[in-house]
Amino acid sequence: MEKQKLTIPYIIRNWGSLSMEKKRAILSLLLFGVAALLIAVALIIGISSCKCAKQGAEASEPAAEIPALLRAPQGANRQPETDEKTPDAGDPEAQLPEITEPDDPYADSSDEPSDETSDTPDDPESQYTTLKKHDKGEAVTALQNRLMELGYLEIEEPTDYFGNSTAYAVTLFQRQHDLEQDGVAGTRTQTILYSNEAKHYAMLEGAEGRDVKMLQEQLVDLGYLSKDDVDRVYGEKTVEAVKTFQKRNGLTADGKAGEKTLEKLYSDEAKISKELEARQKAEEKAAKEKEKQTAKATPKPSGKTTTKTPTPTPKKDTKLEKFIKAANSKLGCEYVLGDSGPNTFDCSGFVTWCLRQAGVSTTRLNAAGFSRSNRWKNITNINDLKKGDILFFKSDTSSTVSHCGIYIGGNTMIDASSANGKVVKRSLSAYWKRNFVNARRPWS
Repeated sequence: MEKQKLTIPYIIRNWGSLSMEKKRAILSLLLFGVAALLIAVALIIGISSCKCAKQGAEASEPAAEIPALLRAPQGANRQPETDEKTPDAGDPEAQLPEITEPDDPYADSSDEPSDETSDTPDDPESQYTTLKKHDKGEAVTALQNRLMELGYLEIEEPTDYFGNSTAYAVTLFQRQHDLEQDGVAGTRTQTILYSNEAKHYAMLEGAEGRDVKMLQEQLVDLGYLSKDDVDRVYGEKTVEAVKTFQKRNGLTADGKAGEKTLEKLYSDEAKISKELEARQKAEEKAAKEKEKQTAKATPKPSGKTTTKTPTPTPKKDTKLEKFIKAANSKLGCEYVLGDSGPNTFDCSGFVTWCLRQAGVSTTRLNAAGFSRSNRWKNITNINDLKKGDILFFKSDTSSTVSHCGIYIGGNTMIDASSANGKVVKRSLSAYWKRNFVNARRPWS
């Protein structure tokens, strides 16, 4: 009998009559076929993926090979940088000239990044270009003028150079407006700065920095704060001290160091605290009592007179001479905005330190505050100056006193210069004579 071939139709029709051995063989063959089919499909898919990846890589290669000269330069709208380093008055590595006269362009001199809103990258459609340290140009001059107008920057004269003082002023502005305090004038910073939303410089609770330290030291001198509370942080104790000062001086007691509060605080009209006033009166009374007791205890001279050769006593420097000597001793010391010695100064801090070395009792005033001091004779004509007078100047673009120096005679002054980044001795050029406001004479 001829054997029947096991075709698919035959298997389907006679499945029930097939032996178990044949059924197992058929099922094994079927499973083997399915497995082989799956492996084949997987191989086809893998080969196709490799081809696509290769084609994609080949398609991207031409973009990578585009010459650099054909690509758009990064930061095309920014100020071009050169290999020539412009002197930065607050940078100890900068090669500064001995003296920079204000008739020439100025280079001005001298916290941590926060988690607050930061500047966005330059928007191609924005009218503002990001400005940072060492940049130069008219945009820097405009930036400085605006910062000075709002009270964040105090330098001799607006310049076209972005130095340390400008960066610090930008940081203060950013602190006031909850921006990242990086000292870079980006699109967001400038948009707010030149808008009606820009706030005038002030210190509020939570602020930190060396300007806060300067405020605290002034409150200490006036008797409103303890020395132990000077910590560069505008905390609760500083707020309370400012409120007490404001009440004492007829200001709104809100605890904020705003324009009017700061003007009064750094002026000669600032009233000391009641506690300090009482302590000073007690000390004066005790000194007078001691004088009386000394006078009573001194024996009266006898009727006999004897002639003795007087012993020559060395001549002591007058307060005026000590003042000039102190000024000369700090030539070359670094300019740092807000500092008052002993080795770093701004213009009014330098005058404050020299006065104290000469034995003159004074609180830390700013240039405008010193210029209004009624304790000292006011000189309005620059031709009437005498050695030891304190000079006050405005700028060509503002009528506000923004700089001070010490006249040492011979048409020469010593001052802490933001332009030179240090204490310098220089002549009263046409610029200074043009912007002279007044002088004060602490010496009789």
